Amino acid sequence: MIEPKKEAIEAMSECGLRQMESYSNMSTETGGDDCVGHTKIDHLNYYYKLKMKQIDGKDSQTLVNKLYDLQSIDHEFFFRVRLNDEGKVECLFWRDSMMREDYKIYGDVLVFYTTFRTNKYNLICAPFVGINNHWKNTMFAYAFIGDETTESFVWVFETFLKAMGGKHPISIFTVKMQLLLLE
Repeated sequence: MIEPKKEAIEAMSECGLRQMESYSNMSTETGGDDCVGHTKIDHLNYYYKLKMKQIDGKDSQTLVNKLYDLQSIDHEFFFRVRLNDEGKVECLFWRDSMMREDYKIYGDVLVFYTTFRTNKYNLICAPFVGINNHWKNTMFAYAFIGDETTESFVWVFETFLKAMGGKHPISIFTVKMQLLLLE
């Protein structure tokens, strides 16, 4: 995608236009989808990357304050935040004391999946889930990550191990692994 198109998308985003509204605008301006100069998928992907980086400083500070409040109530509450070069939230991880206890008991098998996105910030929700002795889901921790890069996953898993006192699960299942098993 050429730079002027990126700048136009950024300007429409700053004005509050949604992904498809901005694409429709570009399509109308240029004379149709074939004349836009990039595909709808390229447009949506660029828009997604742009929105993913726009986390308001006040919102992230409010969140961190809330996590500190939770830590003052639950002294074993654990959280970590990773910021990018601009000081914006890139990754967030937390677990409470009950989650750690559940992991101590049921943490042999861990299910980790990154299939959910939040609406406002487009961060990837990545819960750490296990199964208890009643065959019910049990939450071990939560993370939000800005992208699915190796660096982000390494940070999340190292933070998870630190939060769980270094205890490694015996098995880890991911959605991608489940899809491979189905093929």
